[in-house]
Amino acid sequence: MLHFEKLEPTDAGLYTCQGVYDGLPDQVKIELTLEKKISFHDTKLEQFIKAGQDQLVQCHASSIPGPEIAWFRHGISTNLKNDHKYQITNDGLVIKNVQIEDEAIYLCQASVTSTGEIKRAQINVQVMHQPIWDVKPIDTDGVNGQDIVVRCKANAKPVPKYSWFRNGIMLVGERYVFTADSLRILKSNVNDRGTYTCEAENNSGKISANFRINILVGPVIAPLEEVRVLEGNEARLKCIVREAFPKAQITWKYADTLENISPSSDSSIEIVADSIEDSNDNLVGSWSELRIKPADRRYNRNITCVASNKAEVNERQVRLIVEYKPTLLINSESKEFYYSWLNVDSSGSSGSSSSHVSRGASVLMTCIATGEPKPQITWFFKTEQIKHDNVKYILHKQQLGLSQLEVIPDGLEDFGDYQCKAENTVGSSYRNIELRMATSPSLPPMLVLQATKPESVNFQVTVSNEAESNGGLPIHTIKAQWRFLNSDWSNQNEKNFPVTNAERLLVHVGALMPDTEYLFRVAGVNKVGLGKWSQEIKIKTLSRRQPEPIRVLSQEDCTASTKCYIEWTSDSNGGSPIRDYLVKWRRLSYKDSSNKHVDTNRLGRWSDVVVIKAPITNYEITSILPNSFYEVDVVARNDIGPSASQPFRIRTLPGQIGELEAFRKPNESVINRIILICGSIIAAIILFIIIDVLLLMKFDCGLLAILTKSCTNQKEITIDFKPTPTKIVQHTNKSNHPYKPISQTEDHTGNASVGIYYV
Repeated sequence: MLHFEKLEPTDAGLYTCQGVYDGLPDQVKIELTLEKKISFHDTKLEQFIKAGQDQLVQCHASSIPGPEIAWFRHGISTNLKNDHKYQITNDGLVIKNVQIEDEAIYLCQASVTSTGEIKRAQINVQVMHQPIWDVKPIDTDGVNGQDIVVRCKANAKPVPKYSWFRNGIMLVGERYVFTADSLRILKSNVNDRGTYTCEAENNSGKISANFRINILVGPVIAPLEEVRVLEGNEARLKCIVREAFPKAQITWKYADTLENISPSSDSSIEIVADSIEDSNDNLVGSWSELRIKPADRRYNRNITCVASNKAEVNERQVRLIVEYKPTLLINSESKEFYYSWLNVDSSGSSGSSSSHVSRGASVLMTCIATGEPKPQITWFFKTEQIKHDNVKYILHKQQLGLSQLEVIPDGLEDFGDYQCKAENTVGSSYRNIELRMATSPSLPPMLVLQATKPESVNFQVTVSNEAESNGGLPIHTIKAQWRFLNSDWSNQNEKNFPVTNAERLLVHVGALMPDTEYLFRVAGVNKVGLGKWSQEIKIKTLSRRQPEPIRVLSQEDCTASTKCYIEWTSDSNGGSPIRDYLVKWRRLSYKDSSNKHVDTNRLGRWSDVVVIKAPITNYEITSILPNSFYEVDVVARNDIGPSASQPFRIRTLPGQIGELEAFRKPNESVINRIILICGSIIAAIILFIIIDVLLLMKFDCGLLAILTKSCTNQKEITIDFKPTPTKIVQHTNKSNHPYKPISQTEDHTGNASVGIYYV
């Protein structure tokens, strides 16, 4: 036996075994073949190659028999062959003129056909290359005092190292913050202007890029002083920007309306600006002059100078004062004439030739003037200046541009033209203000009948707002008088009605007698006294009749779920006092479990009628169901009869009480009714049988025989029948709580208790 301690590939071959058998020589030939599985050696799974050169990706595989080598990229779908790009050698794969896009996962496959064995090595090939710009730094504008951030990013393998320079000098210091792809300059200032360089470097090479940083400085506007000019002259306003970078643009606008000021929109405007050129590095000043010619009072306002550049926008206001002489105004406060009157007693009411009459009614006259500077106002009467004496003349609100003079006339000589003088440094102006004598209204009001009822009438009264018609003073009251047709005005009734600003006034006169003729007249009253009477109107009230339908005062929505407070009023009793009100209600609809309304008109039944004694006009309905609509009918009754029915709706709130009934389904209600009817029929049959048996036992004749008169020996049977009365419940106020309902009960005798009526 031949024993190998350790097989080597060279041990393979043909071996001969020689020997002697039975004295004869003999030999046997034996071929030794070896097999070895595929293995990779000296093959790194991550390999780095340089861009721009031919590079070898190493792969060494061994086996017995020897393996066949194949190369793949991006999986086995791409089989690499020898061509202009790739060359397969015993040591691996040569990639010619390596580029960045050659970076990928490559498969080195070894296979033995005889054994069918296949084995692959997955090699991650990284292409080493010098930096290439991903984000190249660009020129950057920073604002003075703010941080600046500049980005600089390169793609390279291995990862590059960044260096920053300014004017060739590397940046160092706490104000510079470096990150993987940016430079931050903290709180920049004008000294940070300049040319900067970003450099990216690795062992394959380096690249650099220059960029410029400009520090922007917002405009600094010099203080502006107030400008004064006479109306009609030229006004000049100059705005100076002391420094800015880049150069500031200057515009003008009105401070109150923010409207831009431009010569294109106003021919009186001219804007002149400097011609200084912008500077690349240095701060630069500028100016603009706004010229207004001619300047008038329209420009008497605050004007804003606006200076702006890339850094910021700054503004300063300047006051332009255009001086002009006073102008006296006429408006609702400062009138052309005022009214007063004589013969007023010490209490201030109108009077006649009474011993208490001493002075006229005071009147407050107002004078308003505009001007620049604001004018001083003085008063004159018959060329003499009026002084404050606290008797006839009292000056109020003595301020620039406004003055009020209170005049208390003693006689006719105090009426006439007063002069108001307004004066400032530019000039003065005058205006006459007339004090006129007021009288009682000279034009009587117009009286038009609107409606007639048994106990009342309605008129529309039209008054005049013209000063000449109402005596110079507004009519504050309409006095209405009426009397019986066959009497005189010494027996009249009267009533006063206050007048608002409206020209038309609705006058209601009540407490009249039905079917009666009256005469009516009206007159206007102002502070002087009673004016002329209108033309008399003859009116006959209507005869007595039923009350008009009630008018509901309460809301439709109730404040509870099982009760509701209602309130009403009656506009007309028909000429006869209302005795009581009849109240009834019934359920209209409810909300089911899906919150939809279910109509129950065909199922609804009116409640018992509740009688509410007049003058009570409210009631609280109780024991009603929640989440439901109810129809309520309130009828007023007097001696003539009831008013017309005019039902209204109420709605209860959702609640717990009665919820099951409120949300009951219609089919359940029908089933319950059918059960009730069937039970009633069965009970009636049983009762009929019992009565029939009793009659048969006592009279020897059953109920059916009696009804058909078929009994031969029948006795007279008397049936006492009394109709059941309809119950009307009376509601009276028995306590301090007028809205609490009275219990509706009957006594044991079958007669109605107190408050029950039969109809």
